[in-house]
Amino acid sequence: MAKVLKSPDCGNSPKNLLVESLAIAIETFNASAFARCVIDDVVWTLPGRKSLLGKAACLAYLKAQKSASPKVVRIRKAINHGRAAAADGVRTSERGHSNGFCHFVNFASLKGDRIASISSYYSDLGDEE
Repeated sequence: MAKVLKSPDCGNSPKNLLVESLAIAIETFNASAFARCVIDDVVWTLPGRKSLLGKAACLAYLKAQKSASPKVVRIRKAINHGRAAAADGVRTSERGHSNGFCHFVNFASLKGDRIASISSYYSDLGDEE
């Protein structure tokens, strides 16, 4: 199981907590936690890779990735404004390889209790020294 290091400043914002929870679910391939964060007809875009339409497709993708579970997931920051939010951080594999990530989301409503769309970006940060 991955060690998860949460952002130090998400505690007083329900929207920030939701986007942080989503990022952790994505990066740890936790399908059940992901399902709690999104609406049924969520759209998840991985630019340059694929687009996933609907909760079932997203959950199938996460379950297929499960074997690549990371050693550490660190959320650096989660922010929101109105119906939009983002979380960024670093995922480090068991072998010490790191990838930066940023998940941009749109909430299904101003209330911000479920996510309607996600765009996920990654960058290769290389191996730990």
